Amino acid sequence: MRALAVWFFLLGAAWAAGYAVSGEVAYQARAPLGAFGGVNRTLKGQVEFDPGSRRLQGRVCVDLSAWDSKEPLRDRHTREMFEVERFPEACLLLKGYDEATGQVLGVLDLHGVRREVAVPVRYRLEGGRLVFSAEFALSLSDYGLRAPSFMGMRVQDRVVVKVEGQGVVR
Repeated sequence: MRALAVWFFLLGAAWAAGYAVSGEVAYQARAPLGAFGGVNRTLKGQVEFDPGSRRLQGRVCVDLSAWDSKEPLRDRHTREMFEVERFPEACLLLKGYDEATGQVLGVLDLHGVRREVAVPVRYRLEGGRLVFSAEFALSLSDYGLRAPSFMGMRVQDRVVVKVEGQGVVR
């Protein structure tokens, strides 16, 4: 339900040298009786970008126990879905940036499943800080996750993940 995603996840897309990245990941999910969402403010990582070669590398992660939907029962179901005792975080290993498409390329490690991803990212420089955002859909079943249900109504498999963050030169 709370994709991460995940995130996050995603995207400590840092554009310059070395950046310490922080931010938040939000999800929007749908169920038969409506939509809901939550936020996770634990996005952190280290990213390096070489403008000459366009080489992007690094790692950004999010603590999967830190989702806040303003509904404690929903958050408990989310932690159960992610099995946070076994898989406490989701991480994106950054492998490159495709300038033509504006996508960050990498491997998302979520719930013990590693999948190649390409996520569209928008970024800008503000006074020496890198500010970035991303939005993408994530399929829970792609990562071996079973969407939670309540009173027989199951959350849809696809959730929308939004990432916002900043990078500061380290």
